[in-house]
Amino acid sequence: MGDFAYNEVLDLWIANRKFLSYDIEVRLYCDKKDDFQQLAENAVSDIAAHWESVKAAIIAELLPQHLDHASKEITGDEFFSQLTMQTIDLDAVDIMYTIIFADGGLFGGHGIQVLWDPEEEFSADVSLVG
Repeated sequence: MGDFAYNEVLDLWIANRKFLSYDIEVRLYCDKKDDFQQLAENAVSDIAAHWESVKAAIIAELLPQHLDHASKEITGDEFFSQLTMQTIDLDAVDIMYTIIFADGGLFGGHGIQVLWDPEEEFSADVSLVG
């Protein structure tokens, strides 16, 4: 278990990690017998390897929505720089990642959720939550 703590309410094992410039939580939905450190390392590595694709998916899905209500034009990079990554969730049973970002106030405080099945070619489902 190492630095992972169990959260009964969420039914997840949680640990803090550094990811790029973000301080995030890695949250695992898995069996107590699983190797938490290895699962977390694999999740962080997978996300890092596909970071530009994650970024592109968020920009493609949400920048047009933002620009519909924005008072000024911004680029995709400017848009993305206002987001803050908060969590990487790994469902080790169904093999699915959920990545959560704070919206930096761009959408009234909603979270941004990115769902991705790492066993498939990269294709993310991006949505606003909360």
